[in-house]
Amino acid sequence: MKRLLRGISLTILWLLIVAICLEVGLRLLPQAVPLGFLSRFDPGIRSEIAARRDLTRSADTVLLPRNDGGPPARMWLYKPGFVVTTHDQEEGVVEQVQMDQNGLCNSPADLYEASRFDVIALGDSFTWCTAVKAEEAWPARLQALSGLSTYNTGMSGRGLYEYLQILEHFGLPKRPDVVVMAVYEGNDFRDAHRFHRARAGDEEAGEQFVCAFSFKALCRVHEILDGTFLRRSSYAYNLVSGAVHALSYSATKDEIDFRYEVRFSDGVTLEFNSENGDRDEVQYARWLVEGQLDTGLFDEALEKLMALSAQHGFLPVVVYVPSAYTAYEDQSSFEDPAVEAVLRAYSGTLRDYFAAHAGRLGYVYLDATPAIQKESQVLPSRDRLYFRSNVHLTQQGHEVVARAVFDALSRPENARARDQVP
Repeated sequence: MKRLLRGISLTILWLLIVAICLEVGLRLLPQAVPLGFLSRFDPGIRSEIAARRDLTRSADTVLLPRNDGGPPARMWLYKPGFVVTTHDQEEGVVEQVQMDQNGLCNSPADLYEASRFDVIALGDSFTWCTAVKAEEAWPARLQALSGLSTYNTGMSGRGLYEYLQILEHFGLPKRPDVVVMAVYEGNDFRDAHRFHRARAGDEEAGEQFVCAFSFKALCRVHEILDGTFLRRSSYAYNLVSGAVHALSYSATKDEIDFRYEVRFSDGVTLEFNSENGDRDEVQYARWLVEGQLDTGLFDEALEKLMALSAQHGFLPVVVYVPSAYTAYEDQSSFEDPAVEAVLRAYSGTLRDYFAAHAGRLGYVYLDATPAIQKESQVLPSRDRLYFRSNVHLTQQGHEVVARAVFDALSRPENARARDQVP
């Protein structure tokens, strides 16, 4: 018994020494905390580390009010003039972009004080300037191509219902002739589902923590200690807690492998999404393909877009922006063929839905997928349309989208409809 107690005491002592060393190390070098874990830290510690690492904090944002019953937390914007720093190291990534006076991604020349704008652009991080300059995002390029004054209201982490809230707040006061809503294939379906869950009274409609069976004991300890002084004060505890959360959540996601390779026209093959991020896209694709969720989640948003169009006299345009795996469909190969099959079916279902509803509701529909696929098949690996790490549009990708939108607006029937806007 004495030997057992001595062993337990020594184990506790060594664990205490390791914990102290880890705590001191993390406080001296907060850059060692993985970004994926940092999001699960106590808010106070997270803000402290974010400030030391030049990351965006909640103090750098403001909340817009929303009137549709959706989750309020999804309506944050950067503070006016805030400089957003991107930490991706991939070639071509723009590291810093300054927001305009509304906390949105527009060049200083695009002053919001203008009495009106011809075009208001709506969208998420594929419309916002993710890793590109404000003047390189597709709304700015559309303005350069068309001569139409364009204001970019895109923001990361939004869906169709949030786009419409931002339209009402920033877009409609500028009496636009055209409103272009960019629907992103990858996660707008997820965002629509979260909106409906939140409005129905479901908890904040984010990713829920479900503890895998093999982690039950650790998860129980996590539940007991969460909210204590240890949680609020210790870097080391938060790191270990985040690791337990991530490992358990990973176990409940059936180890989804969302990595794939793309072979380019110059014969070079490159890996995309090497960190296996955004696995919830695959989960939502499965739910759609298997019939557990359906595209009717978008109906109300599209109907509201049309109602606002009739009320305010603008031409509604819906642009479908494909994910990288769809853009490189004929050139990509997945680590998991089953994931590839699900995503192909998911993409087809979404594109068919928006095309069919264009005929029913009357908005102008542009599927940018063919234009992007055509370019992707001939461009060499150095001219990628999507970044490999964050799988967002590169400068070249934004240019292709801008040209596709410009061509659509230039069609005689759409040009006439735009000219007839009161």
